[in-house]
Amino acid sequence: MIKVNKLSRAFQKRTIRPLYAWHQATPYACFWDTSGANPAIASAIAVYPGMVATKTTGELMAVADGSAVPFGLFNNFIQGVMDELGDGTEISVWRGGPDATFEILAGPSASESPLANVTWTSLNATAGGVGLGADAVGRLTNATPDPMVGRLVEAVSNSKIVITLDLRTV
Repeated sequence: MIKVNKLSRAFQKRTIRPLYAWHQATPYACFWDTSGANPAIASAIAVYPGMVATKTTGELMAVADGSAVPFGLFNNFIQGVMDELGDGTEISVWRGGPDATFEILAGPSASESPLANVTWTSLNATAGGVGLGADAVGRLTNATPDPMVGRLVEAVSNSKIVITLDLRTV
């Protein structure tokens, strides 16, 4: 359940929606790393579902910084206005193979979004799909696809994309 900290966000949509996930993807139960890798990122930004997660130690996850090996996509609102954790650290991260397909929606503003500021619809004509990676604050982007997180299937609009997971490090 989404816990809203601000009444104006009472009807905020989750920014990740699994399309093909019943046998293709799994929400991996883990914990938010509040002090491990990327502590500056962990304390400075709000995490939106669909942003890129990286494993730090054990089952602790942090926001990927563009060079970290991706573990999957966050499934929770963490910190910020839509914080689902409160005082807890229990989260889930979507994992899966290349047939796991997700719809990723932009957030309420450019700074509150799992999508980097990219003209996504211009990438639809690329044969084979565009490789996607994480930017410096864990948002999906086409600018840094190594290490790769997934591939763009379709940019329905600049605020709604469909991707498949492709969790590779090279």
